Amino acid sequence: ANAVDCAGLVLTTTPARQPILKKEDIAVGKDVTLICVGADSPGKHECDASLVASAALVVCDSVSQCVERGEVQHAVAAGLLRREALVECGAALSEQPPRRRPPGLVIFDSTGVAIQDVKMAELALDVLRSPAGKL
Repeated sequence: ANAVDCAGLVLTTTPARQPILKKEDIAVGKDVTLICVGADSPGKHECDASLVASAALVVCDSVSQCVERGEVQHAVAAGLLRREALVECGAALSEQPPRRRPPGLVIFDSTGVAIQDVKMAELALDVLRSPAGKL
């Protein structure tokens, strides 16, 4: 069986320039979250454009970066996904009431935003320095 069939969370971190995940790799209606980190420059992609376009929700660390160099670049360029359908991470985190995870496929496209990386490192250090000392 395909490894994705058994997973609820998939993290991709490859330097792929051809898709390693295709739409048919994820069963229709299955609740799966893809965290896509590998597509961090133009031309790279790990997920087929039709897979990205089929997501119930696509969250980007930076919409402007992701449409140029992220996992969504190919789906947007092919006209399969509208830029307006993308949700920026900061906006999603600040929504009140918080957005609920929709059923089906959710994609987080991370191209690397320095301030977010710094903040995550600060949070990790705060946790490690806390009396519990655990993540």
